[in-house]
Amino acid sequence: MEPQVNPQENKQVVPTVGEQTRPDVEVTVEYLPAAKPFHREYPADETVGAIRTDAMAFFGVSDHRDRDTHQFFLEFRGQRLTNMTETLHQLLGPHHRGANFNLVEQITPGSAV
Repeated sequence: MEPQVNPQENKQVVPTVGEQTRPDVEVTVEYLPAAKPFHREYPADETVGAIRTDAMAFFGVSDHRDRDTHQFFLEFRGQRLTNMTETLHQLLGPHHRGANFNLVEQITPGSAV
């Protein structure tokens, strides 16, 4: 005797308009000295600051000070991103599924002592 298939069990649940979540965004961050870029999917409500932190950890870099001050920034479409609380959805809009960033190091010379 073959098992019976219940057609109700194969139904996909489709969220209503209010329940829909924003789709994931495929993020790529390139850092010039690195051999390979950083790739990861993020939810659209992830912040630019979290992506910066993850990318810096991937590349093994950090903001620091020696004789000079070393700061890392994300660039998007040639613009430095300064609002670390901005989400991918706010930055990209509702229809984007991917974003390419550059991680850029700014070195500010220290004063000679």
